[in-house]
Amino acid sequence: MKAITLLGLALPSLALNIPQQILFPGSVNTPNPARETCPQAHKVATPNDGLHPASTFLEDAAFRARQANRLSRAVQVPTTVGDYATDPYDEAFAPMVEFQKLLRELFPLVHSVAEVDHINRLGLVFTFQGADTTQKPILFMAHQDVVPIDDASDWTHPPFEGYFDGEWIWGRGSSDCKNVLIGLMSTLEDLLSQDWRPQRTILFAFGYDEESHGWLGAGSIAPVLEKKYGKDSFEFILDEGGMGLQSLGSSSDGEVLYALPGVGEKGSLDLVMELAVPGGHSSIPPAHTGIGIMAEIIYELENQDLFSAWLDESHPSFGMLACQARYSPSEVESWLSTKLASGDPAALAESVAQSRGPAVRYTLQTSQATDLFHGGVKTNALPEKISAVVNYRVALHQTADLLRERAVRIITPIAAKHNVSLEVNFPGLETETMPDIVAGARTLTLSPLSDPLDPAPISPTDPLTSKTWARFAGVARSVFESHPNPLTPESTSTPTVVVTGDIMTGNTDTRFYWSLSENIYRWSPSRMGGSANIHTVDERMHLSAHLEGMMLYYDLIRSFDAWDEDSQ
Repeated sequence: MKAITLLGLALPSLALNIPQQILFPGSVNTPNPARETCPQAHKVATPNDGLHPASTFLEDAAFRARQANRLSRAVQVPTTVGDYATDPYDEAFAPMVEFQKLLRELFPLVHSVAEVDHINRLGLVFTFQGADTTQKPILFMAHQDVVPIDDASDWTHPPFEGYFDGEWIWGRGSSDCKNVLIGLMSTLEDLLSQDWRPQRTILFAFGYDEESHGWLGAGSIAPVLEKKYGKDSFEFILDEGGMGLQSLGSSSDGEVLYALPGVGEKGSLDLVMELAVPGGHSSIPPAHTGIGIMAEIIYELENQDLFSAWLDESHPSFGMLACQARYSPSEVESWLSTKLASGDPAALAESVAQSRGPAVRYTLQTSQATDLFHGGVKTNALPEKISAVVNYRVALHQTADLLRERAVRIITPIAAKHNVSLEVNFPGLETETMPDIVAGARTLTLSPLSDPLDPAPISPTDPLTSKTWARFAGVARSVFESHPNPLTPESTSTPTVVVTGDIMTGNTDTRFYWSLSENIYRWSPSRMGGSANIHTVDERMHLSAHLEGMMLYYDLIRSFDAWDEDSQ
């Protein structure tokens, strides 16, 4: 999974004045009924609970050193997972067992206080039972696995050394997402060391194959939680992901940050195409070999009935753009406010996509990428088995079924042209074969690599109507407005934070948790520049950015612990 941001603009040197709105209509001071653009939640005051402040994580030298060691040691365990993990007892998962042993060593209080469940052998669920069972629990997620490396010699420091240079922890998984997992565990270990016990039940759920679609880990954990707690049973769910915190300028009053939790995800479909044709000697070839036929199919998929961008008010990026237009009017496109108000989702989306480039375009439209192609075994033998996989990330205004129908529509005449029998084999559909020209001799099968996934439900992000979002966003503002940017030692002023949801182009383990809460946030709360090279060579995590993330977890847990939304 990783995130693409819609932010691509620079802010002027100005300070933002975030008004303190009345958050819920019907209260004594009901605001003007006209809809406000990009309302911001009140900052949430730190609970008066006698615990040390969150800033201790950044300021205490002993804690910083301990945390660098914790994350470094976690990186040293190579919990890699490939694309086709299917058996939790496969010996390839042996490092996961070692990693869980390390967690027991690093976090003894967590393991002594929490109820620890192993789901499908290696999935981990930690339950910290709250005293008040009438409150909905809150759920924090992360995954134990990391993507494999290619060539270790390409790395500045060995990918599983966990090298710490005084600022950065280097290595695979340091920023995706052992920083999140270790940050969460460290936060609870610290709270428990202060004799804190929760009022509201807190759960940690750690899958172990997120980088391989998540079926073994999160796919097994989610049904267990639903059976135990029921549907819509969690106040909120927070997983990795999102677009972090992005600086859009600075002023004499401090930097300006946009906090960008992912509140939705595109869907996904991996279309597998498997072609079988007769073989023979290459010296007597047909007009088109199997590879040629497959190449024609891919060419037409990439050139016919192409996808369009769409951006209406239901899309999280619409709200994010509205925030930019309000708080950064001199730095956004001159036409942005007009087009946002035009009511033309296609024209707005295409204008934004053209202005801001491909990374933004693919938050607004479906993407299509042929990622795998196999065929042939020898230069003088005609290929008999040819396969390809096309990856689609489904835009919010479309469905996986629409993409399947498009593929069938484009491929059918190509198959007929080459006397190939086309079979469409998708779960939930009766297998179709069309047309059966030469049964069994020349066949093309279309199937999904795993169950197709429609776009995720969008979590509420209006602080005027969602009390949970208002509190979550208010805590985020309080945490990140409390101190200067720790990545720039010369900075002395505190920032102003604008919190708004956005969309993710990749998928996280939350794909399995939709039924458990309407408030699902995907956010690794790291500033721009605080992590680098996710999924590639020289992945690394800045210690101060990691510690800032812990500050958010610490204050979220404390601020939601005794909060009663009915009294707000």
